[in-house]
Amino acid sequence: MSRYLPLLVCAFALGACSSTSSQPASNLTPADLLDMGVDMFGIVAEIPHRQYLGESTAMGANQATTVFRWQAQHTLLERGSTDVLISAERLQVAGLPVMEQGAELDFVGGLYEDVRYRLGGTLNRITVSAHYDVRVTVDWQLYDRDSGAMVYSGSSSGFGRGQNMGLTGIQPNAILEAYQDCVGNLTGQPEFAAAIGAPGMPG
Repeated sequence: MSRYLPLLVCAFALGACSSTSSQPASNLTPADLLDMGVDMFGIVAEIPHRQYLGESTAMGANQATTVFRWQAQHTLLERGSTDVLISAERLQVAGLPVMEQGAELDFVGGLYEDVRYRLGGTLNRITVSAHYDVRVTVDWQLYDRDSGAMVYSGSSSGFGRGQNMGLTGIQPNAILEAYQDCVGNLTGQPEFAAAIGAPGMPG
């Protein structure tokens, strides 16, 4: 159960003020997806270790530049790195439903909501620029419990901008905003709406 705790916390945080009757598709949250019969149970990160993600320049007189890289594994050598290393754990702190490093998407087993569709994704790109402009890309898969088959596969990207990255849990933050935008762009795709039989989804 502890493995899924960050996902539950994230779903609560993102869905606290949700309303499918009044929100545009770009603002849909995991709670809204549940109302549609879709359980977004998590995403896994597949980014090469030490991948360069971009850099940002601090505001103010200092104008210091921070380089961001992906951390897929922990090593003693990198504890002294001057780069900021973004890991699955730090994305969880930012509020994203990221599963543990090395975990695999399991659409059949595990702990899920009792709904028809299960949605999972693979985070394969993060870019950071300016202060702070963040873009993320996720490859999605949608599983239909009734048919026992994948009924949708596709990608979406999202953009967020904020005064902080969110790696220390500060809200709101650029990473979470980019991810929420990514989810909204997914649900706005006609192919996704058709897969869950919801042609009238708000756009």
